[in-house]
Amino acid sequence: MQDNSTTQLDSGEFDAPQRPQMLNILTILTIVGSSIFLLLSLASPWTTRFSRNMITKQLESGGNNLTESQMVKMREGLTKLDLLQQNMVPFIIISVVGLGLCLFGAILMRKLKKDGFWIYLAGQIVPLIGTFFIMGSAQLTDMNSVIGMAISLVFVVLYMTQRKYLVY
Repeated sequence: MQDNSTTQLDSGEFDAPQRPQMLNILTILTIVGSSIFLLLSLASPWTTRFSRNMITKQLESGGNNLTESQMVKMREGLTKLDLLQQNMVPFIIISVVGLGLCLFGAILMRKLKKDGFWIYLAGQIVPLIGTFFIMGSAQLTDMNSVIGMAISLVFVVLYMTQRKYLVY
């Protein structure tokens, strides 16, 4: 005689909800991206110093083969790098906090927890506000910043479409 309770348990009736493929991909991309940007943020004192030295050398050499508009952009970039270098510690702290929140939020969303979305969203907002206080509108002067904010916005929108699968 066969035990019916075993048959019911094996039927999948009590299985936990499955993670949708889109949410799976988003969280993996977030975990990988946050880890890479965390390393880059921690290396920013060296990369900033290197970039500043390269621009300074180019400007001191008279900017061979550069147009006047390129020279102006280099001077603006130098000003931005100086501001960043002066505020390096707060910048790194804000970056690490934001990336940590994004990473933690993605891990929670992998476990289908609703709070993960709000933590991830905070991780996207904290660096924007913090960097604005440090650098003002200078953070919006180059295309890299605009592209970075656009990518962040796309991820937030994509995560918003997946919120219905967050059940805990």
